[in-house]
Amino acid sequence: MSGAAARPAAGGGRQPLVAVLCTPARARAAASGVALALARESGGASGLAAVVGGGETTPLGALPAARRAAARIRERGLPAMASGRLVWLADGRGSVPVDDRAARAAATSAELARAAGAAGLPAAVALPFARTAPLDRVIAWHDAILVVRELDASDAVIERALASLAALGRPVAAMAPPSRFAAALAASGVRAPAEAVHVVAALGLGEGGRGA
Repeated sequence: MSGAAARPAAGGGRQPLVAVLCTPARARAAASGVALALARESGGASGLAAVVGGGETTPLGALPAARRAAARIRERGLPAMASGRLVWLADGRGSVPVDDRAARAAATSAELARAAGAAGLPAAVALPFARTAPLDRVIAWHDAILVVRELDASDAVIERALASLAALGRPVAAMAPPSRFAAALAASGVRAPAEAVHVVAALGLGEGGRGA
């Protein structure tokens, strides 16, 4: 992935694509929550989410807009499934080998960008593993970067991480983890956690990424 060009910031009506850095245990809820918060901020009906290394989800009852969006994405050969107000894009490649994380992240993000364009939905992808230089080049393709803060992480550690990520030239912010109940609602496509709503609103990512 060396030498990969940075993805241009969202604009001109293109929906934003946000990278979410988190632990594996928080990945599904984090991507879903941010995607739903992006949809809420833009006034859209649905959001699009994926996890690198995340397979298919069990769908619940989906709203008609999410079902239609998932169908449009599947017409392009991508594995989309609707649940609540969320469209979930599965990574069908299985678990992520340690030496293949950047390539897998790049492939999943590229598919997510295609899906977002096809359905006109804002999107979030969770990257549930440690940063490396090749992975940072992939992260820089995204329109913004959010870090889900662990409860035991010190302020100093978070500030160093945010400063390092800011060097990639994208808007960066930290997000507190939601409660277990709020995370479950997000993962089911029901409602964005307040933590995700606040950070997305602060970054102005809901309207075509103009905050980027």
